[in-house]
Amino acid sequence: MRITHGQPFLSSSSPNVRTKVAIIVCSIVLISCAHYLTSLHLHLYHEVYQALYYLPIFSAALWFGIKGGLGASVASSVLYVPHIVFQWKILPSMELEKYLAIVLFNVAGALTGILAERANRQSELYRRTSEKLERAYHELDKTSSHLLYLENKLRQAEKISALGELSATVAHELMNPLGSIKGAVEILKDEFPDDHEKHAFLKILIKEIERLDRTVRGILRFGVQYPLSKTLCNPNELIESILVLVRAEAIHRGIRIVRKLSPYVQRMYLDPDKIQQVFLNIIMNAVQAMPDGGVFTVASEWRQHPPADMESPKVSEGLLITFTDTGVGIPDETKEQVFEPLYTTRAEGTGLGLAIAKRIVVAHGGTISVQSSLGAGARFNVWLPASEST
Repeated sequence: MRITHGQPFLSSSSPNVRTKVAIIVCSIVLISCAHYLTSLHLHLYHEVYQALYYLPIFSAALWFGIKGGLGASVASSVLYVPHIVFQWKILPSMELEKYLAIVLFNVAGALTGILAERANRQSELYRRTSEKLERAYHELDKTSSHLLYLENKLRQAEKISALGELSATVAHELMNPLGSIKGAVEILKDEFPDDHEKHAFLKILIKEIERLDRTVRGILRFGVQYPLSKTLCNPNELIESILVLVRAEAIHRGIRIVRKLSPYVQRMYLDPDKIQQVFLNIIMNAVQAMPDGGVFTVASEWRQHPPADMESPKVSEGLLITFTDTGVGIPDETKEQVFEPLYTTRAEGTGLGLAIAKRIVVAHGGTISVQSSLGAGARFNVWLPASEST
């Protein structure tokens, strides 16, 4: 059955509709039977039965509109008329009242049906309006998210542009002094034989100057894609070499270093210089986050798949390295910014360390993330997928 604007109250094939129709029909039949089976001298009972006809009539009107209301009132009338004609004719004074009741049945059914259809149309209008508002809200939310994404991209581009301008100055201010320092160290190295203990330290110093030189050049190329020079290496050994460099600083600050490096870690094709730069940046951040001492833990684990909470473009086996400190932690509102270029919370910081680390890890097909809260330390997770090619 359909209301006037074309929307059905309910599909006639619905089991719910069949149940409602059955309830209405049974109610009318039962009420009519009660009339026929009750003695006419029990006037009060007949008045109650007569009033009960309104229940299925109102229900039909509310469920199925004007057609339902009139259908139920007509059905009630058809079943009630024989009772008036053949039983109440012996009481002429009551017969007219009963016919008037039939008229009221049909008037009530029609009016209730009209009001029900009007209410249904209004409800349908509200529903459609609500759907339009919901669609408009989703479109607005989508547009807003896209604008925020573009704004973040613009800020990123501005930072990289600023970094490019900064790099031009850094190139001149750092590259020349580094060359002078390296030359001086090489002269000092020649003063000591190869078996002298200071000769080994000078070799380390030269190696670090060369790595610093490569790092500065990497900063200069930060805004440009650059190739990796991968070689087959042991990640645990790369970690150990960086821990040797930061050991003195950690001791000075009262920091205890805990190693949990798995012996099952496999050799991988990595760019050792750049991966060591990642490790050094993360470890130095952790050391500086514990000015009053603490515990720094580095762990490595070979896994058959990346952790569930780390999105990786390569779903394969690989290496998970975690760096955990007991330092000051990172506020929730700034955790997403720590990997952005030029973002830093330290007055002496450049805001490049973690941004470069993320860029290097992503270039290896990996993922880097941070878990932290203010006052509860921080944990940096680095996932490096296994690779068969250089």
